[in-house]
Amino acid sequence: MLALPINYGVMRWVIASKFDYVSGRIPDPQGQWTGQEFKSYNTAGIQYALVGPKKLFASSFFKPVLYGFPAGAVAPIIIWLLHKKFPKARFDLWNSTIFFASAATFHGNLSTGPFTTFLVGTFFNFYLYRYRRKFWNKWAYISGAALDTGFNANLLFIFIFLGTTGVVMVNWWGNNADNIERCFALKK
Repeated sequence: MLALPINYGVMRWVIASKFDYVSGRIPDPQGQWTGQEFKSYNTAGIQYALVGPKKLFASSFFKPVLYGFPAGAVAPIIIWLLHKKFPKARFDLWNSTIFFASAATFHGNLSTGPFTTFLVGTFFNFYLYRYRRKFWNKWAYISGAALDTGFNANLLFIFIFLGTTGVVMVNWWGNNADNIERCFALKK
């Protein structure tokens, strides 16, 4: 209920106040406003709407992408067969949709997201599920909701209190003063 107006408001604010950085008219001194998500949506829109799948997949470069359709259809069957053959290995907990969706939505230099998701997911869905089942039954879903809420609230607060005020991020061992996103493709 809150996500839609907040996301829309933030998007309108970014377009109104940071458009010159996002569009590349003015170089962003810290490389924060690259418009990566906007560019991803724009590229996908051009690929699927203007170019179309017939021309897009005619190129030999994109032809291997078509193998994803049969792989996506066969993967659940393979997982089911593995579960039937090795029931103690718990292949029934594997979900090919999650594996493939995670690979499909990776947008470049946001490299900490998949690793952190893997670590937290392994802790909750392997360790706690296997060795602390009672705790997992009671707290797994609420912990997931709390982590999502905490992440989004933190992102919103950082955006409101630091992103809108022109605060320059601190230079410490974990970041780079020239490019805090650590996207070296943006370096001149």
